[in-house]
Amino acid sequence: MQELSTEIFYLFLTTLFCGVLWIPYVTERFLRLGIKETCGYKDNTVNISEWAVRAKLAHFNLVENLILFGILVFILSSLDLSNEQTQIGSSFFFYSRLLHYFCYLFKVPWLRTGFFLISWVGLLMISFQILIFLN
Repeated sequence: MQELSTEIFYLFLTTLFCGVLWIPYVTERFLRLGIKETCGYKDNTVNISEWAVRAKLAHFNLVENLILFGILVFILSSLDLSNEQTQIGSSFFFYSRLLHYFCYLFKVPWLRTGFFLISWVGLLMISFQILIFLN
């Protein structure tokens, strides 16, 4: 059996994490409105808990950044450029996005922004290895 690279492993973990982030805010809607209203097309944005709004925004933010991470890891893997820097960059991305979600959920503004920036450092660490290869 083929072993996963560190970068693919962190992409997998990030994707799994992103895949379950809908559960908290949809559960909030079920509890607040019931299944019938939640599954309908009526505007149900009234009286949404602040934490549920933040959870949804954090989820959408991860979706946007997961695309970038996934594409970079795909290019990295295609070119067989895995090294210590790309592995650290991938771990930075995953762990900082995990912490970013919880800081967003619990309204921790400075740490939330810090973890977002650390995730971008991870993306840049991967990007630089690809750019070095291309030059």
